[in-house]
Amino acid sequence: MDLITRPRLIAALAASALVALGVGAPSATALPQSTRSLVVQWASADPSPRPFGYGTLTVGGTYTCTGPTGTTMPVDFSGFQIMPLAMPAGSGTLPCGPGVVDAPWQLTSFPNPEVHYGYTSVMVTYDGSNLSTGEFTA
Repeated sequence: MDLITRPRLIAALAASALVALGVGAPSATALPQSTRSLVVQWASADPSPRPFGYGTLTVGGTYTCTGPTGTTMPVDFSGFQIMPLAMPAGSGTLPCGPGVVDAPWQLTSFPNPEVHYGYTSVMVTYDGSNLSTGEFTA
């Protein structure tokens, strides 16, 4: 190996190592950052009108998800009602995109025979993060 090709070989190996480690040359265009947030603003109970029927709890508010178009963010919620005890729960996904800022959202629980009107605590998980518990009269 001569003195001219050796530095080129070392430079090529160093560049390959940096690429393998995920370190590359700075690019001219940076990818936009995704913003995700969710606010629970209300809860509404819809009890069964007949005995031994099933009711639902619907929660909603506003959210922001500026990820790539076509992506979604998972949302799960659990409600806790007392007198009588009810624990309705639901889940779904919310769409993301560049224009999804302060968009309205709502999810309805799976049918539950104990859902009733009254004081309700709602715990929500959005994009894998637990949000603070919201308390509503539903």
